[in-house]
Amino acid sequence: MASIITSNSTTTAVTRIACFKFHANVTAEQKGGRTGAFLDLYAQHPELLVAPPRGGRPLNTPLDLTNVKRDKEWDTGFIVVFKSDEARKEFDADAGHDRLKNETDPLLEQVFVYDFVEQANLGW
Repeated sequence: MASIITSNSTTTAVTRIACFKFHANVTAEQKGGRTGAFLDLYAQHPELLVAPPRGGRPLNTPLDLTNVKRDKEWDTGFIVVFKSDEARKEFDADAGHDRLKNETDPLLEQVFVYDFVEQANLGW
């Protein structure tokens, strides 16, 4: 995880994981169009990012762990790193983000978005 040093403080980067599972009737072209639109929006805001989105299609890796359940068949997902929580909030407040969410939500069966920051003393 990256930390950004400013003149008076350290700002912790925020990592976002986003995964999309589209309804069965959504075409591959629609899936690609929606994913591309989100990636294009991130590309319009490089000043907010430590690293641009990276991702693709998830593997169906079996998990042999006690009481772990995972939804199968996610269509696409990506990871992006914001410079700070303020940068993440600025991105999420962008009118284009709300427009994309409103256009995309009806096509989604499920979406998973998880934002996290580095935390000390978790064993690494």
